[in-house]
Amino acid sequence: MKNNSDFFPSLAALHYICQHQNIPFVSYRLPWHSDITTLIQYKTSPKIITDLQELNDADGYVISPFTNQRDTNTYLLEPDIEFKNNNISTEIIAGLRRNETFKSEKSNDNISTTSKEEFEHNVNKAIATIKTGKLRKVVMSKTHVMDIPDDFSAPHFYQKLCVIYPNAYIYFFNMPCVGSWIGATPEPLLTTENELMYTVSLAGTQTHTGLALEQYIWSEKELEEQNIVTNFIAQTLIENGIRDFSKSKVENYRAGNLIHLKSGFEFRKDVLKNNVSKLITALHPTPSTGGLPKKIARDFILETETHDRGYYTGFLGTVHPENGCQLFVNLRCMQLQNKKIILYSGAGITASSVAEKEWIETENKLETLKRHLTLSPSP
Repeated sequence: MKNNSDFFPSLAALHYICQHQNIPFVSYRLPWHSDITTLIQYKTSPKIITDLQELNDADGYVISPFTNQRDTNTYLLEPDIEFKNNNISTEIIAGLRRNETFKSEKSNDNISTTSKEEFEHNVNKAIATIKTGKLRKVVMSKTHVMDIPDDFSAPHFYQKLCVIYPNAYIYFFNMPCVGSWIGATPEPLLTTENELMYTVSLAGTQTHTGLALEQYIWSEKELEEQNIVTNFIAQTLIENGIRDFSKSKVENYRAGNLIHLKSGFEFRKDVLKNNVSKLITALHPTPSTGGLPKKIARDFILETETHDRGYYTGFLGTVHPENGCQLFVNLRCMQLQNKKIILYSGAGITASSVAEKEWIETENKLETLKRHLTLSPSP
């Protein structure tokens, strides 16, 4: 979608029907692309993936959580219908309107807003643990729950995000037993282009103030945070037999109202030998969403955070046995649940973190979506 005139009314109608009938679907728009691709699975339920190795031969759209817990599963949507933009017939829309297969399946989450006191307590606990040497970095997250505004339309909001954030991966999905999620994530986990694969180290956060990108100056804490992620990715590639990779220099990168530090990694697809799941498992969650060491950080998060992250800081995107994958980390996202909007954000904690500053960073990240919720419904 290039401008406000590119609104797709049939797509919006389809989104509304699939949400209302609880039909599994996803619409996604790749960074710097204009086409919105929509996948619908209306005949059967999406497959539960119990082992990421199954993704090596999978063909569809995968939605995976931060970690499999509390009945939070990895799903593979295997589409019965695929189309781009507004190119869907009224007959298909009418048929979906009559589909009652999934209507009784509802998710049941009870999540409350994380208070400033709780978040800062968790950050200080993380700092203290890091100073013992058990952790090098850990990401603390929070939730913000609000009533859905009276004039809010999820289908229209999704199309707005496609206009507002051209360099983000914009998605909107609904899954029975999961609910509806919308996001505008800036971070690829693992993507394929022709014979090459690509991943990034993305960390450090500042608010965009109108300066030229090169004018943003970073603190030692933010440089350390990004360096931890970069070194982890480089070491993970080497440990998985990928030694011949190129790494771009660190650069400032704008994602909506925020500026991050970013380094890219590129390598040949054939070195994976059709075992992309091994690398996905090794990378996820990276220290940009979990921490380091991986398992200790994950256990700390599960022990400390009172909310279930669900699919926040998980990954999602397309997988194909021959064409590779387009997988992205689920950041800058929100969940629609029981007439509520649940927004998620987090911050990377190191030994030099300050709890108040980390709270402010998470508030700024919430604004990526929150600031646009009350705009008029048409893009």
